Amino acid sequence: MRIEFTGRVALVQGGSTGMGRATALALGEAGASVIVGARDRERCQQVAASIVAAGGTAVALPVDVTDAASLEHQFAAIQQQFGRLDYAVNNVGATLGQSPTHETPPERFTKTIDINLTGTFRCMQHEIALMLQGAGGAIVNTSSIGGTRGFAGIQDYCAAKWGLIGLTKSAALEYATQGIRLNVIAPGLIATEKFEAARVEFRAVIDARLAEIPLKHPGDVRDIANTVLWLLSPQAAFITGAVIPVDGGECAQ
Repeated sequence: MRIEFTGRVALVQGGSTGMGRATALALGEAGASVIVGARDRERCQQVAASIVAAGGTAVALPVDVTDAASLEHQFAAIQQQFGRLDYAVNNVGATLGQSPTHETPPERFTKTIDINLTGTFRCMQHEIALMLQGAGGAIVNTSSIGGTRGFAGIQDYCAAKWGLIGLTKSAALEYATQGIRLNVIAPGLIATEKFEAARVEFRAVIDARLAEIPLKHPGDVRDIANTVLWLLSPQAAFITGAVIPVDGGECAQ
């Protein structure tokens, strides 16, 4: 069954590359007016241009989610240009290094939390406020299988992604009676540009991870886009506060 978003406005934070780009393109193909947000202005514009070239509607509104003023500017533009927001995808995340806990610089830990957790929190505040002015909406946040289990060396990233799940579940309870649904996806190994680069540089490590996945291959960015669109759509109207793994069965073990 084809999912239609014609006449709806959708924001994709982190929409310039990888999973976010695939989601933005899929939303455009489904008829949504898409707002592409990310730090890289040129890449945002390229994604928006691709949507328009395919017959859709899109604008690029670059943003740094760790900068309150940048977010204020972005959402003022959304309010001015669209006057509403129906859907939001917060595909915000970064790993800034690896080290055992006792050697992790506190500054790196703090920055990782600020990007992966606090950045999404800031986005949600603006998104929810705008949705409350309208008829509600749906939000999907991107966590990770690192938000459902531990990984040695990236305790800062795992802490942020675990926290994001708690944040989303709590907000889902707060706005359940106000027409806003919030859910989380937990991607595993997905064949993004970064993954392919890592596969060249760290082939043995990546191959070992792939061997742990029951399906024995990485996911495609379209697997993420399809899951997100379903969660945003009325087909998932009775789902809120859920964590959906998209990981080839890895966290089922």
